[in-house]
Formats: sequence, C-alpha cells, structure tokens
Amino acid sequence: PQMILYENGKWGFNAAQGWRGSVFPRALIMAVPNAVLAYLITDQHGEFSDTTQDAAKYARSILTIFTSVLTYILYGRARNAYSRWWEGGTLLQQTRGEWFNSYSSLLAFVTADSQREGEIEAYQHMLARIMSLLFCSALQQVSPNPDRPFEILDSEGLERDSLAFMYESNDKVEVILQWVQRSTIYNMQNGVIPTPPPVVSRAFQELSRGIVNLQNARKIADFPYPFPFAQTISVMLLLHWSLCPILSSIMLNSRVWAAMIAFFVTFFL
Repeated sequence: PQMILYENGKWGFNAAQGWRGSVFPRALIMAVPNAVLAYLITDQHGEFSDTTQDAAKYARSILTIFTSVLTYILYGRARNAYSRWWEGGTLLQQTRGEWFNSYSSLLAFVTADSQREGEIEAYQHMLARIMSLLFCSALQQVSPNPDRPFEILDSEGLERDSLAFMYESNDKVEVILQWVQRSTIYNMQNGVIPTPPPVVSRAFQELSRGIVNLQNARKIADFPYPFPFAQTISVMLLLHWSLCPILSSIMLNSRVWAAMIAFFVTFFL
C-alpha cells in the first residue's frame, strides 16, 4: 500500500470522487444488503398499532444507544490509527534527517590533501552507496512488505561476501550501520578523515539518533492493534449490522425510510 495523494480542488469536493484506496466500495457491499433486508422486513408489517408504537420506541432507544456506543468506540480507534500513522511518518522523516546530516558531515570531514584525491573519492562513493542501502533497508523494515524493492544507488565497490552476509542477516540495518561506523574509524586512522574525534563524534551521534527513531517506527509496524479490542469491535459491527434492519423496520412504517436509515447508518459505520 502507498500513500494516496489527492487535491481537494477549489470547492473541496474532489476527494469525494476518488475510488482508488476508497473505503466506499466495501461500505456499499455491507450497506446495500442491509437496506434490502430492512425494506423486505418492513414490507411484512401491517399498519402500526398501539403495541407497535411502543415497540418502535424501544427499538429507537436500542438503535440510538447501540449506534452511539459503537460510534464512540470507532472514533477512538480511528483517532488512535491516525495518531500512529502520523507518528510513524514523523519518525521516518527524523531518521532520514539524522542520517543525512551524518552523511553530509562525514563528507565535509575528509582531508583537503590533493594527493589523496583517489582515496577521498573512493571513500565518498562507498559512503554514498552504503547510506543509500541503509535507508532502503530501514524502509523495508517498516513496510508491510519486507521484500518491497526501493530505489538505491548501485552496489559498485561493495564486496560480494559482505553483501551476501548482509542479505542473509536478520537485521540488515544493524549490519549496514556497523559498516558506516567501521569505515569511518578506518578512514580516521589512515588520515582520510583528519578531523578531531570530538568533532567526528557528532556524526556517530546522528547515526545513533536515527536508529533510535527507526526502532520507534518499527514499534508501530510490529505491534498491531490489540486483538481483544479488534475482536470486540468486529463482533459489535456484526451485531449492529444484524440488528439494524430489524430495528429500522420496527421504528418506521415506511419501507423506503427504513431502507434509507439502514443504508446510511451501516454505510458510515
């Protein structure tokens, strides 16, 4: 699944016309049979009597209370889902920002010695490819499809044995992160990065903050909505779907109005 980008248009109604990613088709599948049942059940009723009027009052109270409680529960879940979605997007953007800052700092830390231009270029090219692979693996970890391909730079210059080990590991991000840190230490020792260690430590801190943000984003992806809550909501929705046509037919003596009430209540829940 991908984020759906849309424009509201001048009057704000363009989003109502979209079907890609819309929940309306599934809502119609549930609402139309419910409306048909309400129409057929109402058709079997005779004229309203005093007893029927009393039953209609009870049916109206039951449907109102049940729908209100269900609406409140669904609102809470929708609010929780939006909060998790927004937090996940924020954490991924923070991860990207931290790692980009670390990458740009390491590029700036290299020596200005023109005699080592070949070594500098080799290190910078390798770092760019490793960082590209790092963020790709991070996105795969939080994606519903862990094998989903993301665009990266080529793997030229990376050892085949190292790549094979990385692909076989349970956590690719941790492996690639070690590559970045070890390559930084190695190039500090051989003089490609002559910057004082206290200054270079900034890049390590940004790498560490990035992985912490990623782990928090993984928390959202790895821990689903609690099963007891999801099961309770599903049962309540099924029960509401079953009772709605019956109660609507008792409340209203009109087949059309009963069908319309059943349709709209079911459709929007």
